[in-house]
Amino acid sequence: MDGQNDDDYLFSGRDRSSFELEMRMAASKAQVACILEWFETTEEYFIDHFPDLAKEVTDLPDDTPTPE
Repeated sequence: MDGQNDDDYLFSGRDRSSFELEMRMAASKAQVACILEWFETTEEYFIDHFPDLAKEVTDLPDDTPTPE
């Protein structure tokens, strides 16, 4: 193991800012899932460590709407 625990394995200050910005810019739950995968984290970690942001993304549509 690398000695890191669940509380610090993901985010430096810069990574945390990038993660939060990406989540706030997400247009769908599908994009949120991609962001979680890109940052190599889990939905559980996101909910536990970013509860307010997690509540915001619950209102997003499931898929990104296609332009007409």
